[in-house]
Amino acid sequence: MGSPLPYDLITFDCYGTLIDWEKGMSAALRALARELGVRIDAAAMVRRYVQLELGLEQASYRRYAEILQLGLAALFKERGVTLGRRHAGAFARSLADWKPFPEVPAALRRLRAAGYRTAVLSNIDDRLLARSLRRIAVPFDHVVTAQAVRSYKPAARHWQRVLAASRVPKRRVLHVGASLVHDIVPAKTLGISSVWINRNGERPAPGAAPRHVFADLRPLVGLLAA
Repeated sequence: MGSPLPYDLITFDCYGTLIDWEKGMSAALRALARELGVRIDAAAMVRRYVQLELGLEQASYRRYAEILQLGLAALFKERGVTLGRRHAGAFARSLADWKPFPEVPAALRRLRAAGYRTAVLSNIDDRLLARSLRRIAVPFDHVVTAQAVRSYKPAARHWQRVLAASRVPKRRVLHVGASLVHDIVPAKTLGISSVWINRNGERPAPGAAPRHVFADLRPLVGLLAA
């Protein structure tokens, strides 16, 4: 018999960890800017959108589609441009075209083949996430959305839901995420081990204590499913 697995359940953030949201969002912003006839710095707007979105998610619960609409409107309003509802709708529909990072499908298949259960914990609505999961094309044992728990990470409800559904103790769970604020810091607070997928070479923030830091999922597979 092989050695026992170090974890029973690996939970993943989706956007930024599995799906290349930065590239997808940048492309969608550039397309929207062309339609509106304005010039933008897409990378700077993505960074600013993250700040706006975090503030909106910390208020009373709204569906992510509404968060997206409000965040985009605020983002362009700062540049003197007024958006209509159809612009936000087109932007939301573009999520279906955002692609997984190249190594993701094979990495997930190897982890599942090694015997790990997997889950996705995402700050998004059910329908939007379903489109992205079709892109990944690898099944998950559990899927927890913000819509399902009426809450956004870094709040604890995503983890509470998956722990209850899986009946896996925290010490046997590993969380994998690209966001220190939304994933790594709250995992530490909950007593769950984590891996930070640091694709952009960011500096660690105070309060973050991931067990490992990797640039993508391949070293994680090498560690857990070699």
